[in-house]
Amino acid sequence: MFTMFTQRRSKILGFIIAEASAIGLLLIAGSFALLVRWSDSTLALSINILTIAAAAAVAIIPIAFFAVAPVLPRRR
Repeated sequence: MFTMFTQRRSKILGFIIAEASAIGLLLIAGSFALLVRWSDSTLALSINILTIAAAAAVAIIPIAFFAVAPVLPRRR
């Protein structure tokens, strides 16, 4: 029982860390994309791609953590 609680807690803690870092990257990349006028079009395209990838990561992380059913051990 106790190990199940610690496994669930570590899973939730990992989710919070992953989601917070993805949201932080999204906010940083989005602010660079909106607020800075890039003179190099290649750099502007790279920042736009990074923003889209960060937004996709924010959407995919909860699915990866919680949509996959846990594998339960067989009873003896």
